[in-house]
Amino acid sequence: MNILCFDTSLDKTYIALGTSKDFSQLEIKSDEKNYHSAYLLPKIKEILENAKITPKNLDAIVTNCGPGSFTGIRAGLSVAKVMALELNLPVVRLNSCEILKKAAVDCAVNNPCVVLDARRGMYYFYEGEDIKLVLKDNLADLIRSQNVVCDLNVYKDFSHFEEAKFINYEEQNYPLAKVMYNIGSSKINNSNNIADDFSHLKLKANYIQTPPVFTKG
Repeated sequence: MNILCFDTSLDKTYIALGTSKDFSQLEIKSDEKNYHSAYLLPKIKEILENAKITPKNLDAIVTNCGPGSFTGIRAGLSVAKVMALELNLPVVRLNSCEILKKAAVDCAVNNPCVVLDARRGMYYFYEGEDIKLVLKDNLADLIRSQNVVCDLNVYKDFSHFEEAKFINYEEQNYPLAKVMYNIGSSKINNSNNIADDFSHLKLKANYIQTPPVFTKG
């Protein structure tokens, strides 16, 4: 199968293309002057052209629905929905936490949990089932004696907390594009009804928190 994966929810844009013969990937670091979602479509075109594959030759899409950047999630899901509709493709929905947990496990981290900054004094907490939204005081009890895969903000916030081991994924160089491909491929292979299980109609942003509302003052 030819499977296109992309993620605009985390610290970089991650794009990958897996075929029966090869695997290729791109990573684009974002900053204030180089917002990664703006490069998604050109880079998808580039990775397809390099592999000499047209969009019509794709069999499935794998994308990250968040949590992460509101703008990044919207950009990624918009592209996934348009491509799914235009090309009649299934879309495998992943979340940031399952990607990071699998990446850590693949790199020999024993039974990790995942904690990401949700801002406004809140954190996303994930052990392998539902993602929970928790306060800082409550989080300390949940992560005690655990291996915690986290982002840079969480790493800084809990630098004083010595009762858990914190692993900043942004410094680990985890192969997140490859991890997305592996998870997506596994879900497709285990599905009895790919078209229904991975319909674009089920593609929803995993914001957890409601996006901020701006009003005129």
